[in-house]
Amino acid sequence: MNAAYSQLLLQVVRDRCASRTLLRISGLILLVGVAALVFGNYIERPQLGRGILVGTLSFIVLSWGGTLLKSAVQQNQPANACLVPGLRHRLIVLTLMLYGALTVLIAAMTGAVFGHFGYALVGAGLFYSFILYAQRYPVLAILPSLVIVLSVSLLKEPLHAAWDAIGWMGEPALTGIGLIAVSVLGGFGMRAAFPRGGDSHWSWHARRAATLRRAQGAAPKPGDAANWSRWTMPLRIGYRASLRRDSRGGAAPGRMLAQTFGPAAHEGGYHGGALLILLAVLVLRGFGDSELLRQMVRTSLLQASVLVSVAIYAAELQKSVVRHGAEQALYLLTPGAPAAAQLNRLLGAALLKRFLRVWLVTVACAAIIDMVMLGAPLLSASTCVLSALMLPLACTLLRDYAKMPASTNQTAMLIASFITIFAYLIMFGIESRWPAFPLFWVCAAVVTASLLALRWRWRRFMALPAVLPAGRLLE
Repeated sequence: MNAAYSQLLLQVVRDRCASRTLLRISGLILLVGVAALVFGNYIERPQLGRGILVGTLSFIVLSWGGTLLKSAVQQNQPANACLVPGLRHRLIVLTLMLYGALTVLIAAMTGAVFGHFGYALVGAGLFYSFILYAQRYPVLAILPSLVIVLSVSLLKEPLHAAWDAIGWMGEPALTGIGLIAVSVLGGFGMRAAFPRGGDSHWSWHARRAATLRRAQGAAPKPGDAANWSRWTMPLRIGYRASLRRDSRGGAAPGRMLAQTFGPAAHEGGYHGGALLILLAVLVLRGFGDSELLRQMVRTSLLQASVLVSVAIYAAELQKSVVRHGAEQALYLLTPGAPAAAQLNRLLGAALLKRFLRVWLVTVACAAIIDMVMLGAPLLSASTCVLSALMLPLACTLLRDYAKMPASTNQTAMLIASFITIFAYLIMFGIESRWPAFPLFWVCAAVVTASLLALRWRWRRFMALPAVLPAGRLLE
């Protein structure tokens, strides 16, 4: 690999924030995989431990592959694609080389544990082709989840019939056909992910930059306003109604203080998302096949998907507080602002109220989904424990925001989401394999410990000097 390709590849390392974030996540996931291997050997099921380890290693490889593609796409900006000789060609060649190597690595690890190297090679190639298209068309990000759900529900019988029709060809022939299809899809995917420049490239680049600003909570630029209004404003009906009500005058200082956190800190969208999922489950239960619904819920980990929004909201709430220090400074200059001695109490109460409302709504939705699945007013132990594990996140809200810098880092959300899903899988496995295990007592212990920890954090929070405006001690 010559110097030009080496410099392009080193851009990922030079992006220290992104590389540190991914290194932390990779280390955490690798630790989980090693722990699963040890646990599998302990319970005399080494194949299970090896499978989980291969899954975690494959996830790390896929994550680094996605980061490399993101860096390459950023380097292929419209001006660079037209003005830098050979840049686009080098980026495409580098991406092809890396994706080919990573695909073979995943297939080798999978084949060593489960066999079927050829099928794993085609599967990894298809997923990397999907990443290329998802880079250009973000709406495709939902496709893997949709495919998984449909493959065990509506498309289960057609897929079995298709496999019976082509299975006689054998793995070598099917691998060859699959690799041809992957090559065609990957070729078109490269063209989609690395445009040549021009008006369409500029337009896509502007939309992508606006999407990143929106995801990071940054203020929209003048050209983003129409797109933001079209897609985000209908999702913030609850926030706008709350803001209008509190702005008429007479609102309590705590409510006005919470408005300075910005629209991303409002819990209405999280309530609406959980209730929409519950409504969809109830409609499918009323008009569809109950057994099919159970398979879809189990495969999609629907209860965990609902409860993970609590972890995401806790991380977003902290970021929102820090992100809007200027608005807080202006509000504290108004006549209706609370005194400095009351500030921490009002802030802590506002944060905990919002968090607990999200927690209660999501737990209620997950519990009703359990009842629909079980066909009786019962709650599964895994859902109960996962609901309890969300409570300690309330302690993370009570911190000294005056010393926190504004950040667009998504590490906390990613780690929280991963740990939530993994914890649910562990609890579900324990509940399935050892039904007599006292998971409900574990739930009670977690709730008790969470309340005691929250009481301790509240006392420490009250003893701090005024923690708003956020980030002021860094100036």
